[in-house]
Parts: sequence; structure tokens; C-alpha cells
Amino acid sequence: MESLDRTKMHPENQAVQATKSSFEIPTVSEEMYVKTREALVKEGYTFFVNIESLSIGQLVADKATSQRFGYVNPSENMRAIVPPQMEVAINPRNLRILKSNYKSTDVQISMLGEEEAALKAKLPQEVRNFISIPMQSASVFAQLDDKYQKETGKLLFTDWFGRTDTDDQTVVFVGRDSPNGRLDIGGWDGDGGGVFVFAVPVVVLPRKLAS
Repeated sequence: MESLDRTKMHPENQAVQATKSSFEIPTVSEEMYVKTREALVKEGYTFFVNIESLSIGQLVADKATSQRFGYVNPSENMRAIVPPQMEVAINPRNLRILKSNYKSTDVQISMLGEEEAALKAKLPQEVRNFISIPMQSASVFAQLDDKYQKETGKLLFTDWFGRTDTDDQTVVFVGRDSPNGRLDIGGWDGDGGGVFVFAVPVVVLPRKLAS
């Protein structure tokens, strides 16, 4: 496997600016929630995780979770992004979109949109508009990786990286350059693509109406 260009992976002199992706999470009845979840399982989205509203900064500062990480980009903006509390699902057999590496951020966001449209077309009409596949934040990927390891004993990000939410210039990516490493959070030019930097489809489920 080619080694990553560490000058790009760890741009010490480049401030990584990341903005919180905006997406709406609908609230539905328990019946519709169950139908949505069952429909996703049929399409291979079988691993579900409850994401906590914790930033990368909080995860890195907490002694209980700090050991998960290797390099973490020093960007204060990126470290401060807090994802919404939500339930997400991934397809363990399709963790990344094939041929999404070497693509710019804009192209990868478009590919995530195409993945969302394709998935919705397969779901029952009554639930298809309850889900979305936005580009996620670094904290979401870090929480997914940790909980996937704990439940399956396997790494989610093995020798590749997932691109996360972005601004106009720079993105943040999360992953490993080898299965023996800790989780790295680096920076990357948003206009460029990398051989190991992929788009990762993470489905956001609807919230259940409180009983």
C-alpha cells in the first residue's frame, strides 16, 4: 500500500476550517420509525449507532476516550463541532462509496446525494423521505469507529480515510493508514482527492415521537 503524504495529512501550518453540516431529522411515530429501520436492514444497513452530542475536542480531552486517537489536527474550529444527538446506520458490506477516492469534496458530496437517492428509491414510499445521507462530522466517524470495534471486534476504518464536513477550502478526514494504528484526524485540500480518502454513506434515521 502506498504511504500517505504526511505533509498533507498533518498540515501543521494550515488551519483546518470545518463547518457543521446542516440537515433536518424528522420526528415520526414509533410505527413509522420501526418500518424505516426494518426497510434499511433489508437494504444492508444493519449496524445502528446512537451518536452522542460530543465534539472531537471533548473526546480527545476525556481520559476514557483519548487513547483511541493518534494524530488529531489542532484546528479549534474542527474540535468544537458538536454533532446532533441522533441514530445513524451503516452498511458493513459497503462502508465507502467505490471510486469516490481521488474526488474533490464537492464531487463526493454529490456522490453521497446519489447514494441517498438510490437508497430512497428502494425503500417503501411511506418511509423513504424520513432518512438522509449527509456528509458527517469527524466526531460522528470517531464514534462510529469506536462502537463498531466494541460490538464487532473489527476496525471500521482499516487502511483508509473518510472525508467529513467542510468549508470552501479545507476538509477533515478520519481513518488509519494501517490496521495497527490509532484513529487519525487530518486535514486535506477540499479541491483535491486522495487515493485513500473516500466518501462514507451514513444514514440518519428519524427520531421517534415521545410517548
